[in-house]
Amino acid sequence: MRFPRELYQIEEKLTQQLPDLRPAHVLGLALWVYGTVLAKSACLTAIVVELAVFLKPYAAGQRLREWLKDGRDKARPCTAQVALAACFPALLRWVVQWWQKSTTLPLAIDAVAHQNRVVALVISVLYRGCAIPVAWHIVPAQAKGAWMPHILALLDHLAPAVPADWCTLVLVDRGLWSPELWRHLRQRRLHPLLRLNDGIAVRPAGRKRTVTPAYLAPGPGRGWVGVADVFGPEARQTGTLIIIWGVGHKERWVLLTDLAPRAVQHSWYGLRMWIELGFRALKSMGWQWQKTRRTEPERVA
Repeated sequence: MRFPRELYQIEEKLTQQLPDLRPAHVLGLALWVYGTVLAKSACLTAIVVELAVFLKPYAAGQRLREWLKDGRDKARPCTAQVALAACFPALLRWVVQWWQKSTTLPLAIDAVAHQNRVVALVISVLYRGCAIPVAWHIVPAQAKGAWMPHILALLDHLAPAVPADWCTLVLVDRGLWSPELWRHLRQRRLHPLLRLNDGIAVRPAGRKRTVTPAYLAPGPGRGWVGVADVFGPEARQTGTLIIIWGVGHKERWVLLTDLAPRAVQHSWYGLRMWIELGFRALKSMGWQWQKTRRTEPERVA
């Protein structure tokens, strides 16, 4: 059966950008993408309705369901399954192709939950007011265990795709601050930009006693940038401390990076607000993820 022209165009683009996928996987992904665009939802039933124009509903549903399964779980068990992690560097290279003029690449690490079922640990590219996921790992929401090993593994997958001569910033919110993450980023030539708790103890270079960020930037419209030691719950870390309390904001930002004080820009962390719009696109504006009934982490991924 002949598919619509747009579907072939999507399939061709996916073949170019995701070379590690087998042809059958590319076609399955193209059906998911094309159906999601038409249905404005990634819900299986909604996509099947849209694809029913050129595929019988049962055949369409079966193709979509089989794409989500591991090889051993397919209707015809085989060894072929989607190598998800192999797609991550290709996705990042795809986004980098759109860059113009600037050689600063902002990434953001964050977690988004689906009810109390699963949590997605996501690394996104901050791009034109939104956030494009390029690597992710799904964990059960109620399961015990640290998230950091999964995040470090995602960074390892993406590192080969980062342009060597670019300044790649990795923005991280307070809940994911970790000396281990700091070291891991620096080892891979990525520049951490970590947000710290406002009450953390800091010691600016050349001073003997520790102070709090409130001492260095006591009110709105005030800021401070300089080399400092930061005393966290796990270890002391030395870097460039950036404290900003914008006029009209409820609280100050306390940030730590390994870049020199003269190399930082106070507006960088503001880009992290774009990740909220990215998650909004995953949910109410785009995939309608909040409606999914999938709970198996591998299927969600």
